[in-house]
Amino acid sequence: MQLEQRDKELGAIGASIGCNCRPCVEHHIAAGREAGLSEVDLADAVATARAVRDQAIELLAPRIDALLGRGSVGVPSEPSALVKALRAQTLIALGASVGANSHTLLERHIVAALELGLRPAEIAAAARMAEHVQRRAGEMTAEKATHTLDELGGVADAAAVRT
Repeated sequence: MQLEQRDKELGAIGASIGCNCRPCVEHHIAAGREAGLSEVDLADAVATARAVRDQAIELLAPRIDALLGRGSVGVPSEPSALVKALRAQTLIALGASVGANSHTLLERHIVAALELGLRPAEIAAAARMAEHVQRRAGEMTAEKATHTLDELGGVADAAAVRT
């Protein structure tokens, strides 16, 4: 089953914010407008995605501290209810969970989506869209690193010639 473009963009906005990809955010907010999302829809999508991304960071922090031998510093209990039982927010939360690589939140938001009545095929389509955004974000970041190194390499090469 295919998602409507509007729903795809909601998930993509969530994934873009979840993986902190500026070019992705810029593209998908504009694409969301083109797909018919209002400014209120977009603001709600951004707020939901930020909350999920921030929660993913909070959930991961104790594990990082444990790996560094710092013990558990403020291990969060069950996350607060961040997502209202609305289709759009659920799609955004799914996208942000994928973008932030939070398996814990992803499982919770899949359960919430199923309870809300989304079909497994719709959830899978949203996850695929988010995965595409996340993959593309990584590719763009790697391309930027290569471009920057090429530019700086040229500067370094020119400096070496002058000395």
